[in-house]
Amino acid sequence: MNNETKTLGILGGLGPLATVYFANMLVQMTEAKKDQDHIPMIILNDAQIPDRTAFILGESEESPLPKMCEDAHKLENAGCDMIVIPCNTAHYFYDALEEEVSVPIINILDETVQECIKEIPNCKTIGVLATRGTIESDSYKRFTDKYGMNYVVPDEDDQESLMDIIYNQVKAGKPVDILEFMRIIGALKKKGSDAVVLGCTELSIINRDYDITKKHKIVVDSMEVLTKRAIERCGKTIKQ
Repeated sequence: MNNETKTLGILGGLGPLATVYFANMLVQMTEAKKDQDHIPMIILNDAQIPDRTAFILGESEESPLPKMCEDAHKLENAGCDMIVIPCNTAHYFYDALEEEVSVPIINILDETVQECIKEIPNCKTIGVLATRGTIESDSYKRFTDKYGMNYVVPDEDDQESLMDIIYNQVKAGKPVDILEFMRIIGALKKKGSDAVVLGCTELSIINRDYDITKKHKIVVDSMEVLTKRAIERCGKTIKQ
């Protein structure tokens, strides 16, 4: 293990359940024989940050950015060496947020696309399951383009169904229609996806409950990717 352990700041609350899940994943996925082998972390689980998708789509005039900047400064001032944001949609504001703080912010979108290229043999096309805000802002496409990959998203009906799963099932703490979710993944495969990204941290909750990435090797969970990169960059080792 690297002895230069860094303190991780988690800019959370987007949503609260995903933040708690991410923190738990960090503990579970870190190679540790004692408490001191784990990552020091400061969690700011701020559920008062305005809805990201609503603002991006023009359905709300309340920007999440000021609150996110305020929280990032709190984490920086508390002594964090780097920051993660366990929310894909919030990375729409990544560039502006990065300018606000002097510590690095790990980019979940960039790291996830790189993970697809690295882990999926002959990966040429990446399908993305995410909120409408992430999809319509082309947040992932920015990075598939960066690495010369093709980019696929659900059709309109499937996207509507996915938003129902994210907002009215996972965020609402209700049972997930797993058959419908797997059908949407299958539809992306039929459209030519070599890899399918779970590009919303609420979808990572579904992965936790149904072991989707273990059963379907072409599915890549952005939350798992962020967890691995955070462990490595904080000077710890990923549990094998």
